[in-house]
Amino acid sequence: MKKILLSLGLITGLLTKAKAQQAEKITFEGTTDQIYDGSKLILYNHATKDHDSVTVKNGTFSISVAYKGPSRYMFYSEFEAKKKHGYAPYGILVARPGVVNIKADLETIANSVVKDAPDNDLYNQFVEPGNIAAQQIRAKLNEKYGADYMEKLTKQDPKYAEIIKYYESLNAEQEKADGIRLEKFVLQHPDAFASLFLLDSRFSGMPVDKAEFLYNKLGATYKNTNYAKEVVSKIEATRITAIGKIAPDFQLPDTAGKMVKLSDLRGQYVLLDFWASWCMPCRAENPNVVKAYQQYHGKGFTVLGVSLDQEGKKESWIKAIHQDHLTWTQVSDLNFWNNAAAKLYGITSIPQNYLIDKEGKIIAVNVKGEALEQKLTEILGK
Repeated sequence: MKKILLSLGLITGLLTKAKAQQAEKITFEGTTDQIYDGSKLILYNHATKDHDSVTVKNGTFSISVAYKGPSRYMFYSEFEAKKKHGYAPYGILVARPGVVNIKADLETIANSVVKDAPDNDLYNQFVEPGNIAAQQIRAKLNEKYGADYMEKLTKQDPKYAEIIKYYESLNAEQEKADGIRLEKFVLQHPDAFASLFLLDSRFSGMPVDKAEFLYNKLGATYKNTNYAKEVVSKIEATRITAIGKIAPDFQLPDTAGKMVKLSDLRGQYVLLDFWASWCMPCRAENPNVVKAYQQYHGKGFTVLGVSLDQEGKKESWIKAIHQDHLTWTQVSDLNFWNNAAAKLYGITSIPQNYLIDKEGKIIAVNVKGEALEQKLTEILGK
C-alpha cells in the first residue's frame, strides 16, 4: 500500500509539474483607439516559431503564446501595413512568463507603449540614444544634400556612391560610440536578459576578444539559452575565420541545384561574398564587386556569392542576380539567417565578405568599395 501511495504521489507530482509548464505563457494585453476595431495585430517570433494574430474589439485585444524561454516578440499592425503599403515591426523583449500590457498605436506601431516588461525597458534605455543618433545622421545627410533629394535617392543616382560613403563615415563613428555604451551597459546589468540579447544582436563588428570578455561577465541565469549558445558559436566562428586562418570549407547548391564547394575554387583569389536580394546595402555594394570582378577576373580573381535569401524566394534571388549583373557562381540553401555557410562563418549582418588567397587562407575581411579595389591591386597589380 505504501509503495502504491508513493507511486501515486510521484505521478501526481509529475502531472502537476507538467500542468505548470503547460500553463506558463506570455499574454500580451492591450488597448487602442476603437477606430481600429476589426483590424488585426500580428505577432511573430522566428526564434520560438510563433505566429499568431488577434482582432481588435472595443478597443482591446489579448493574445497568448506558450512561454518557451526569454525572447523578443515582433508585432505589426494590419492597419498600418495597408495604409502605408508596408510596416516596420515593433519588438518587445520578454524574459519571463506573465502578462505584458501594451497601449498600441496601430497607425504607427513603433509609437506603442509597453508596461510590465522590465527587460524591454532596459533594452529601450540602451537603444534610444542610438535612435537619436540615427536621426542626427539623417539630418546631416538632409542638410548636405537636401531632404527632397534624399527622399528620392536611388542607387542609379550619380551622387549615390558619394552619399553612401559619407553615410558610412558618419555611421562608423556612431558604431564606435555604441560599442562603448554596450560595454558599460553589460557591466552595469550582467544578470539582465537584455544584456545577453544586445550582445548577441550587436555582435557583428565587435572585436572577438571584447565579445568574449563581455560574455564572461554575464551572470549564469541565461547562459543555458539559445541566445547564449549563439554568442558562443559566433565567438568560435570569428576565431576560425580570422585573417591568417584557412577559410572553413562548405558545400551549398547553386541556382541550378548543383552542389558547389568553396574548396573547388582553390588556386584562385576568392571573394566569399555574403548577401541577399532583400538587403539594400548589399545591392548597393554589388556594383563595386562587379567592377572588381571585371577588372581582375582575368588575373586569377573570382567571387563566390552566398545568398541569405529565404525558402520560397528563389525567384527573387535569381532576379537580383540578373538585375545586378552578378556573373560569378552563386549558392544558397534558401535558409535565411540559418544558411549553413553563414552559421559556419558567424554571419550576423550583411553585406560581409572574406578575401581568400590561392591556398585557401583568409587575407582580408569586409573589404568593400575602394578598399577592395586597392587590396586586389596590391595583390594582382593594375
